Parts: sequence; structure tokens; C-alpha cells
Amino acid sequence: MAELPENRGNEGSPNVQSGAPAPPPFQPVSTQYQPVGAPAAAPPQPAAPPAKSGGSSAVKIILIVLGIFAFFVLLLVAALMYGCYKVRKAIQVNSSTGETSLSVPGMSMNADSGMKFTASELGTDIYPGAEPKKSGNMRMNIAGNSVVSATFLTSDPKGKVVDFYKDKLGSGVTSMDFGSSAMLTLKKSDHDQVTVTIVQEANQSDGKTQIHIQHTSDNQAK
Repeated sequence: MAELPENRGNEGSPNVQSGAPAPPPFQPVSTQYQPVGAPAAAPPQPAAPPAKSGGSSAVKIILIVLGIFAFFVLLLVAALMYGCYKVRKAIQVNSSTGETSLSVPGMSMNADSGMKFTASELGTDIYPGAEPKKSGNMRMNIAGNSVVSATFLTSDPKGKVVDFYKDKLGSGVTSMDFGSSAMLTLKKSDHDQVTVTIVQEANQSDGKTQIHIQHTSDNQAK
């Protein structure tokens, strides 16, 4: 039998049959090395949100404190206004004589330019020849204490008036001299005190000497 001649397409290469698919090209497979027994890497976690600033809490606290303070201020103003209203309602003024009176619980007061006082009320004698001044005259009772206040004018010099009251008030008197004025105080007891203030200035009361006497006593001790 005669041998069939071999089909060769190209020199030195076997002839591929027509219509057979060509093998795919070689692709190397790369694998990531994982050490044996090592845990797989955890997926990245989202970053925690930043902590909120405490500034908003501080502002709230300040606003609350300011609100409380404003409330108490308004309460105080309302109380003062009510108190002034009550005092104003309690003050009575006589339009014909000018006498002013005040009467509230625990306090009463009478003031009148034409008031007359006795030595007993004032706790000491009235300076001889002195005339009552139209202002500074008052009788008041407050918290169980009686306060009688009167003002007089004299043409005699301050020094002569001071000597008169030093003699009348006696050895227990305390005297302080301030040049154009002097103050004499006699504390008769814990519930009885007399203060005499003597002032002489050229630009006041036509240069006359002003004598202000205040007698404070406890009504319950009488």
C-alpha cells in the first residue's frame, strides 16, 4: 500500500485542519497571599461623628439665669410700685393749713409748719427768743418709737447757742464741732435720746443760727 503524503501548511509545522478553533492564549492567574490562620482584614468602619460642642448648653443655662433674674427684677419693681401707691394713698394733705399726715400699719406721721412744741416733747428747753421755722417740724410714731423734730431760728451767734445747750443737757452730753455747725447728743437711757444740731451760715436763713432738736423715745418705756 502506498503511503499518503503528509499535508504541511508551513515548513516544519503540522497542518491544522480547517475549521478547528485555536486554543486561547495563556493567562497567568495572580492570587493574593493570605497567611494560614490569619483572620481576614475587617472592612473599614465609618468615622464616628464629631462630638457636639458644649457651647449650646452653656448658652441655654445663661438664658435661663437671665430669665430668672429678669423675673425677680420685675417682681421687685411691682412691689415697690405697690408700696409707693399705698403710701401715696395714705398721705393726707390739708389744703387750708398745709398739714400733712401719714398713717400706715406700724407708722404714723404729722408735719405742719404751724406746729407748737413743749420742752417735755423735745426733751430739752427751747432756746430763749427763738422763733419756729416753717419747715422741719414733725411728730412721728414708727415701730413703737416716738420721734419729735422741731427747728428754730435765732439771731444769736452759734457759740452762744452751743453754750446754752451744753448747760441744759448737762455733763452727759457729747459735743462735736464742725466749724459752721455743731452737734450735741444726750443719751438719757437706752430708750431716750436728744440730739441738738446748731448751724450758722451766712448764705442760709439770712445768716441766722438754726437750731434743730430731735427727741427719740420708746413709747413702751414710758
